[in-house]
Amino acid sequence: MPSLDNIAEIQRLDNDNILRNIQEFPDQCERCFKDFQKFALPSNYIQAKNIVLAGIGGSGIGGALVKNLAITSKIPIFTWADYDIPGFISRDSLVIVTSYSGNTEETVSFLKKAGQRTRKIVTISSGGEIESLSRTFRNPHYKIGYGSEPRAALGFLMTSILAILIKLDILEISSDDFQEAIVMLRGLQKKIDVDIPQGNNQAKILAQKLLGKIPIIYGAGIMAEVARRWKGQFNENAKTASYWEIIPELNHNSLAGLEYPKNLREKIFVIILESKFDHSRNRLRANLTAQILEKKRLDYDFVLLEPAPSPLSAIIETILLGDYVSYYLAILNNVEPNPIPVIKQSFFSSCFESMSINT
Repeated sequence: MPSLDNIAEIQRLDNDNILRNIQEFPDQCERCFKDFQKFALPSNYIQAKNIVLAGIGGSGIGGALVKNLAITSKIPIFTWADYDIPGFISRDSLVIVTSYSGNTEETVSFLKKAGQRTRKIVTISSGGEIESLSRTFRNPHYKIGYGSEPRAALGFLMTSILAILIKLDILEISSDDFQEAIVMLRGLQKKIDVDIPQGNNQAKILAQKLLGKIPIIYGAGIMAEVARRWKGQFNENAKTASYWEIIPELNHNSLAGLEYPKNLREKIFVIILESKFDHSRNRLRANLTAQILEKKRLDYDFVLLEPAPSPLSAIIETILLGDYVSYYLAILNNVEPNPIPVIKQSFFSSCFESMSINT
């Protein structure tokens, strides 16, 4: 089994250096936030009656995370991850479309249809058809100049949407608030980076606990979509089965499914993500859930990062921790973290079938 403290062994497995992308997450956030200081939005965008954040996979998680930050918004905010568009989109809708590659077929299809309903559009990509369509619709476009897989560019994908909602006065986050969150993020990174020995490294310790297990991540409130991010990172980086659940929903169904198979406790490890901003009843539910897991002799662990002075800080710190844990689990699994051939195969097969149908 590879050692998490052997840098040379880690570098041997990480041919594409995805570790660098994880390490650059704070830099990505800062750079993107700075870019948006000069990014202009048409004045009529503030008149939107609803907002749709469209994107899927690694490109879509940023919108879902920001939506949870804007839960008190008086303007309805929806996330969308499909080919078609919701029927309520109209000229009063603001649509923010995110595709890292710019060629995600579901998102391209959505944008083409949404562009027939509203001209209040912002697009975010590194190029591709999304950028071309933005010129057709004459909408503001933020071009990401960063080379990586979509999931490794979350700093740009999330912060761009965050900055747009700040400009629209939907989120009250000042530059000082944002910088404070980045300072906290960098502080955490110093404690969990690859050069910190496993005995003092929270991310390495948790990864070791997960070896040979199926991680199931629970989260409430602002941690719900962070749990989904963790699940996706375990899937793509560590190449391991993983699932996520939302508190309190899981207390109304999933807990009943912990009886079978009988060897379940040999297979799963539950991670409960918490923040001090969780609803008091959800904190109680998390504790009661842990008691049930303990009674059933199922392995679990709480993750609560402190200090986290704001919801934004709590979200991005927990994201970073999850990215490192998934990376370290990939090393323990003796797999290269970056390649995701099965996803690329699925994408290209879909494109091929589409071309066959069209001809």
